[in-house]
Amino acid sequence: RLFYVDIRTLGKMGVADAAAWERREARLGPEPLDSAFTASELQRRLKATRRRIKEVLLDQRVIAGVGNIYAAEALFRAGIDPRARSNHLSGPAVAGLHEAIRSVLRDAIEHRGTTFLTYADSAGDSGAFQDRLRVYDRAAEPCPTCGKPVRRIVQGQRSTYFCPGCQRRR
Repeated sequence: RLFYVDIRTLGKMGVADAAAWERREARLGPEPLDSAFTASELQRRLKATRRRIKEVLLDQRVIAGVGNIYAAEALFRAGIDPRARSNHLSGPAVAGLHEAIRSVLRDAIEHRGTTFLTYADSAGDSGAFQDRLRVYDRAAEPCPTCGKPVRRIVQGQRSTYFCPGCQRRR
């Protein structure tokens, strides 16, 4: 038997031969925890578009596997305003973002993901990363770093959370 549970209906399932799978996979950006995902590769990809950085991080053609929660947390760790234009980020800002993306994903994996209501891993256990979130889903709460209220805005029909004190446009 095959079971597929997708409460939030964000996933897809299909059957493909090897050639079709390779074509589909070729459209995805690099996997952020792969050694091929370097700060210089990230900078090259960010310079190619004028879109807002948060929207770019959610584009699976640019970077595979970074979702809304982890994009918000990585931008917070890097101190980057989610409204900043991706092609305007400095080299040091991109290097910091590169490391922040990787560290957020490693932490999330270590803590078995993020559970708000119904998520469970393959063993049926809830994740614990939601207890480590600094800005995501914390609108109006004080920032754990500077104490200013976390803000919520909408970008690309998705909620974006950030600290206006800690995250500056660069």
